[in-house]
Amino acid sequence: MVELEKIIWISIILIIIISVKDKIKLALPILLVIAGLILSLTQLVPSIDMSPEMIFYVVLPPILFDAAWNTSIPDFKKELPKISVLAIGLVFLTTTIIALIVHTIIPGFTWPLAFVVGAIISPPDAVAATSITKTLPLPQKLTTILEGESLLNDASALIAYKCAVIAITSGVFSFWSAGIQFISNSVGGLVIGLIMGFVFLKLHRFFNGNSSVETFAVILLPFAAYSLAEHLGYSGVLAVVILGMFLSWNSISLFKTESRMQMSHFWDVMIFVLNGLIFLILGMQLPAIISNIPATEIPVLILYGLLIFIILVVIRLAVLSLFPVFSNNETGKTSGFLTQSKKEYIILSWSGMRGVVSLAAALALPIRDDHGTIIEQRDTILFISFVVIIFTLLIQGLTLPRLISLIKPSTSDKQEEKDLNKLLLKESVSFLHDFTPNNNITVNALESMIKKLEREQFQLSNNNTEKSLSHHTEWKKSYFDVELKLAEYQRQSLIKAYHMGDFSLETIRKKEMELDFWTTTIHHEIENIDQYSE
Repeated sequence: MVELEKIIWISIILIIIISVKDKIKLALPILLVIAGLILSLTQLVPSIDMSPEMIFYVVLPPILFDAAWNTSIPDFKKELPKISVLAIGLVFLTTTIIALIVHTIIPGFTWPLAFVVGAIISPPDAVAATSITKTLPLPQKLTTILEGESLLNDASALIAYKCAVIAITSGVFSFWSAGIQFISNSVGGLVIGLIMGFVFLKLHRFFNGNSSVETFAVILLPFAAYSLAEHLGYSGVLAVVILGMFLSWNSISLFKTESRMQMSHFWDVMIFVLNGLIFLILGMQLPAIISNIPATEIPVLILYGLLIFIILVVIRLAVLSLFPVFSNNETGKTSGFLTQSKKEYIILSWSGMRGVVSLAAALALPIRDDHGTIIEQRDTILFISFVVIIFTLLIQGLTLPRLISLIKPSTSDKQEEKDLNKLLLKESVSFLHDFTPNNNITVNALESMIKKLEREQFQLSNNNTEKSLSHHTEWKKSYFDVELKLAEYQRQSLIKAYHMGDFSLETIRKKEMELDFWTTTIHHEIENIDQYSE
């Protein structure tokens, strides 16, 4: 009950911080971490214990599932070589190099302890990456690589982490057994995710199109997939990721419109709240982390953390510059000496924020080994991991939006949407021409609809007729403006009728929903109207 009260108060603080975010102009994760640090230092709100189980079993599954659901499968397959290098090769290379550095410079760190540090801080975090880059104007290819890397690298890093922990607690480590475990964990996780996806497809028909049941079932799936995979000794991360991608691929034909809209709104709110709370609570972990660290050692450990952060950046820069898969001889549009591929290389190189998964792995480190001996460096590992996370969030996270705005990578989203609209209009006109009406009323409706679609085709296809297109755009803006005013007038009339008690609440709510759909459609049209004239 006490923990629930803390969450309520922290949620209130979260709402206050979000309400002033635009005035402060900081990426939300950065702002929340800073606020959490301030709250922890001032002790205005009691801190919440961030247990590894809460992160691994409660926070991580829905966030991974949401990211996987919104990942383009064709784009993911196209960029899979780059994603694989970053999510697997870079993670293991980073783990090894950091282990070597830690074993060399930090007194008292055995090889297993050093490898634990490397595994903890090697994966850029899915939560941090998607939260910071979600609202930035990035090319779709770059977004796919970053999100794909964040989806898969947790699995490879956590498997390496488990192997290192086994070596610490048992005193035994086998390279070959670790390699076999990595392969079996990965394959097992993928298989479990696919099986759960197929089972859901078979059971879906029994939901009878009930959007509430469908939404609730989809919400439970990532938790069930992660828990089942981990219980069987496989990768819960990969199980959730492949499940999310599988259902996303089938979602357009699987779910009805009402279900998709309901799921979309629910997931938006759920992920927003989870991201907000987790970063705020992350910043509040400072007192618990430093409680067992002697004050004289803190400055030295901060320097170690800074050095490791610099090494992380250098390793990522080196891998992206040396691996052939990232080379691109593109000679297209340039901005000064920067080609598009160079811009993407710079952004990819600087997008290495660490986050809650690294902290959860550090918190999950056992206090004692199998012989009952206390692992003396546990507090040091936890503190260094926290310092590295903060450095990545504050230095890379704060500067990444500014970096993107400076180099301005080109995006093709507007052209893609225009091309898609052209395709759909062409197919629609073809369908209507082949449609066989069964009465005169349908014939008239069909002719009117064909003329309307052909006019839109002309406007989309004739960008050189700037004067005509500009006039058409202004006309549509005026039309939608009148529609919005009409919708607002109807809403005010609806409120009056409700207050007078002339109609039942059920009837009022039904009409209110119709008005909501209408205004949402109008706003969507207004947001997209300008791109067709570009």
